[in-house]
Amino acid sequence: MRVQSVRRTILLAVMALLPLTASGDEAKSGEEVRIGVLAHRGPEAAVRAWTPTAEYLTRAVPGREFRVVPLNNISLDEAMAAGTVDFVITNPGSYAILEATYGVTRILTLRNLRDDGVHTQFGAVIFTRADRDDIETLRDLRGRSVMAVRADAFGGYLMALREFREAGIRPERDFTRIEYVGLPQDQIVLAVAAGEVDAGTVRTDTLERMAAEGVVHMERFKVINRRQVTGFPFLLSTRLYPEWAFARSAHVPEQLAHQVGVALLQLAPDSPEARASQSAGWTMPLDYTPVHELLRELRIGPYADLDRVDLETLLRHYWHWLLLLFGLLVMVIGAAGYIMRINRRLSHSQTQLVELAGALEQSNRVLQEMSVKDGLTGLANHRHFKEVLAREWARCERQEMPLSLLMVDIDHFKRHNDLYGHLAGDQCLRQLAAVLHSAVQRPGDLPARFGGEEFVVVLPDTGAHGARAVAERVREMASRLNLEACEGQPMPHVTVSVGVATRVPHDALSPERLIAAADAALYRAKDAGRNCVKVHEAGDEQLGLRPPAPA
Repeated sequence: MRVQSVRRTILLAVMALLPLTASGDEAKSGEEVRIGVLAHRGPEAAVRAWTPTAEYLTRAVPGREFRVVPLNNISLDEAMAAGTVDFVITNPGSYAILEATYGVTRILTLRNLRDDGVHTQFGAVIFTRADRDDIETLRDLRGRSVMAVRADAFGGYLMALREFREAGIRPERDFTRIEYVGLPQDQIVLAVAAGEVDAGTVRTDTLERMAAEGVVHMERFKVINRRQVTGFPFLLSTRLYPEWAFARSAHVPEQLAHQVGVALLQLAPDSPEARASQSAGWTMPLDYTPVHELLRELRIGPYADLDRVDLETLLRHYWHWLLLLFGLLVMVIGAAGYIMRINRRLSHSQTQLVELAGALEQSNRVLQEMSVKDGLTGLANHRHFKEVLAREWARCERQEMPLSLLMVDIDHFKRHNDLYGHLAGDQCLRQLAAVLHSAVQRPGDLPARFGGEEFVVVLPDTGAHGARAVAERVREMASRLNLEACEGQPMPHVTVSVGVATRVPHDALSPERLIAAADAALYRAKDAGRNCVKVHEAGDEQLGLRPPAPA
């Protein structure tokens, strides 16, 4: 949660640095702002889901009143053509077409909320009944009937169509029939369950949601062309694509788009507005290139005429380039100097793009480092420590090697902190972190901040004797620290207590038991007078509970 909070703060800072462009055509105070929503589960459901977000924006953006307008694929295209909606919430396929056709620009990507967590990607599942032994692969669908939402529905058909084409299937030729039933998608699941069609396709999480609602039983269905993607929990038959986009129409002023984007990024994941839309709010826009690749492969939307190069198509799509070429041919002799100036400008723009790419790469490196490091000490954070411990536990279990853990605690840290202040306490924590970094010398060892004034050190392939030696080195180096208070006065002698635990991992143990053992040894060191190292022995812990002891 801390990493997500840091990431959200950075995203908001980036948005705040965007230039606020004043525009003469800005909406008047109190003017209605219309948000078109692709109502994939019906108009009433769309209004219920997104009206709280519109009301939130009305409160967050002064002088504007936001209203939700539920639309289908046809009416959404008509509304964008007429310019009657200012913003749009729609699926990625619809967004890519609107982007190419009407100049719509994405602002944010939806963080879809499900019981198992938050997702910014989704796909489609192609399924049949579990008792259909005659259907195992996509090619087995030849001569069968298939049900989908619409021929132009992105998650409800186009994702599956891409997989059909890749498997050598042409639905219009190979299926006995392809039946489009519209929304909601639940009716497709029910039709397959009833045997009305041989197979169906819906967006991911539809089957899981209906099963959770008690409408269907998952064991009655079988997934065709099943895929497994790490971190994605739902049944899946296709590639993954970015989640729904929040985008602005071409006529919306930059300042209004900026205000809306900042407001939505500040929307808390557990807010009533996010819960109403079954989401965890919004994040910076994802790369929608995979969506364009799908449309390009299927030759639909803006890529429908991709293979046509006849004169009519050439004139219709490239007439402005032809006109420009003709003008350049007429002016080429007298415009040599002008072309040189243009080249210099282009070179400057390219340099700026290279610099921007470098800055973005550096920002990505900083974000990656922040996700695994503790902000105060620079050591690995608690989450990264748990990941490394689990990984090394599994490796040592396979190789039957010992794994040791040190639990390090600053003696009387609370008294030290209360006496000299939090700034001096933070300095003490940073200096102990430097000690750990110096004392732990092997590349595979990991010092980390466990929490508060406690630190841990993971020592793979290390027995109890070696671990104790490292612990004594840490204790001795810590005792030699020369700490000073903020006022410049000498501090009292600072010491640490260290608990050591060593295990050869096997099925009957767990990483948590290793942590508990090191923790118990630490508190035995506290009871022994502090400033010492204790190795875990039988009886140090009772049911894995930490014994009470002062800091």
